[in-house]
Amino acid sequence: MCILFAFVNPKPEPGGYKIILASNRDESFSRPALPAHEWLPKHSGVYGGQDMQPGKEGGTWLAMNKHGRISVLLNVGQSDSETIAVADPTSGRGFYAVEWVTNMNESMEGIFNIVKERHENRQQTFRLVVFDTNGEPKVGTLTYAGSKFDGFHEDYLPPGVHALGNNAPGITWNKIANGKKQFEAIVQQTNKWENRKELLCSLIDLLGNREKHWPDPGIVEQMKGSDPIMECLSAIFVDIPKFYGTRTQTVILINSENQTLFYERTMNGIPNDQPVTWIESHHEFPLESEERLHHFTSRF
Repeated sequence: MCILFAFVNPKPEPGGYKIILASNRDESFSRPALPAHEWLPKHSGVYGGQDMQPGKEGGTWLAMNKHGRISVLLNVGQSDSETIAVADPTSGRGFYAVEWVTNMNESMEGIFNIVKERHENRQQTFRLVVFDTNGEPKVGTLTYAGSKFDGFHEDYLPPGVHALGNNAPGITWNKIANGKKQFEAIVQQTNKWENRKELLCSLIDLLGNREKHWPDPGIVEQMKGSDPIMECLSAIFVDIPKFYGTRTQTVILINSENQTLFYERTMNGIPNDQPVTWIESHHEFPLESEERLHHFTSRF
């Protein structure tokens, strides 16, 4: 699962924000992963957590590079009968998100074409969200929700407030709609870079909201699961005791001058089974222009 809230503003006022991003990663508590860090030595200037599932090491659910590219990978929920057993252990969808932040030679459309080709005839569902924030921000999504939803869907999002989750095309989930309203209110209340710590705290509170937006006809229609499990999925912060839930929370803020804050907190431990702590990663840096990147790489 997972959820993403984003504010995109191509013409911010001085000291205002052009990007505000807040995201939860929901995953099995037993799945090994590294908390957010800089991907040295191979990918200097790239920050994000990494999957350590055998065969899928190095994939990610969210990453950012210093040139303003951000990628977020969301699942698209399916019922147990529709979920495809994966025979190839190296077919992790997390590598799709890696491609956008490490392959600077490809445009957004080019990355989407690479992802489509790599996905081939696999039936695993996903929603890849990519941001290009250096200059006027652009956002694109590539969604595959299964063959019954007519293959791949590409969408390019306009400026404004967006909430993206695990819903299939044409299906609405209550927590996404309600969370979008809460996110929009936060953005309106705290919209200056000098108040970024206050904004960060408000966004983490939103991502930690355990209120269950239940009943939810959209989840029932799409997931067709047991009521207790689906009810747990109806909260922004998911908690299915000892098994599955929200493990990582990420906030990215970029202001009118391309100053960037990257914050991530990752759960360490299994709720209801052992003591839980949160590992924090906090980075602030200015975005680097692509002209500087090309100048640097041309020297080697």
